[in-house]
Amino acid sequence: MLNNFSPWQASFFDGWLHDRTQAKVVLVKQNFEFDEQGNVTPTNPGDEIILADDYYNEPANSSLREVNEQVAFKTGFEVYGNFTAYPPKAKQARVIEVELALYEHTKPLFNKRLRVTGTRFWKRSLLGPVATDPLIIKPTPVDYRHAFGGKNLNDDTDYLLENPLGSGYKLKNKHAVGQQLPCIEYATALLRKPSHTTPVASFSAIPSHWSPRVELIPEIDQKALMAGNYPFKTQLNEFFNNTAPIDQRVNKKFTQGWAFTLSGLYPLQEYGQQQRVNLPFEEPIVQIVNTLNRHTLAMHCDTLVIDSDSQQFSLLWRGHIDAINVAENSQIIVAKKESNNDV
Repeated sequence: MLNNFSPWQASFFDGWLHDRTQAKVVLVKQNFEFDEQGNVTPTNPGDEIILADDYYNEPANSSLREVNEQVAFKTGFEVYGNFTAYPPKAKQARVIEVELALYEHTKPLFNKRLRVTGTRFWKRSLLGPVATDPLIIKPTPVDYRHAFGGKNLNDDTDYLLENPLGSGYKLKNKHAVGQQLPCIEYATALLRKPSHTTPVASFSAIPSHWSPRVELIPEIDQKALMAGNYPFKTQLNEFFNNTAPIDQRVNKKFTQGWAFTLSGLYPLQEYGQQQRVNLPFEEPIVQIVNTLNRHTLAMHCDTLVIDSDSQQFSLLWRGHIDAINVAENSQIIVAKKESNNDV
């Protein structure tokens, strides 16, 4: 039984680790909001733990709106979320750049800069198809619909596995005129010709049926599944449950002194301003209490989820214990460490 004495959201569930171990998993979700000066305020208990992937529309034609947070394990630390690119106030911009970065004190762990361009189409020229001048930018969601990708114009079953929703995939010069270019690209990898390719650019989570996640799904062992045993024929990849783009993952343990920065990604921010938000570090206390003993779980924070429009973020802490060490009468206690400021 879960006894949550903390101010945060918590859950307790069964899960399979990547080495086939059946585990009991505790997940703690800490929720916060931040302002234009980077001040952070807890929103306890805040948004509930998300128990399943949720899409804007049918999964085949949509990106993720919410990501399943109740998974047994992740590797390293990752960042994803919902972001909107905002042009400068009272100006008619046609091209801007936005940035998401993660820092360990002053050391950048990743620094991801994307270029956002007003709507453009391919047009004819003496040198072949060229892009029209971009239209004036409106607030633009930094999601997969506006990135490179999409389907083959001549075959709907042929699509870019990294992003079936975008534009520009397998576009030949003779078919390019009138077709839209991606609005969001890496600042260092812009699409120059219709027949070229460019990396998919987004800050959002990757659906499980897209690359590079779909390649990590092992074959189901039907007999084992029906028997309630480990349900796959092979061991799970260590990144099986990671959902962020690869360049938003770090192989580091979350510690005191981490921060994220945003530029151009929320409406009240001045253009070009890089706002730093220091991440609270408050490891939950989680204990498994049996009749004769008490075991403290090692908790690790492995996920930062940011919503730039609402200026909120969540930190996900995860810990596990072998299922054989948890009895039916075990009590799972989640608590907050006392501090000098606690009353």
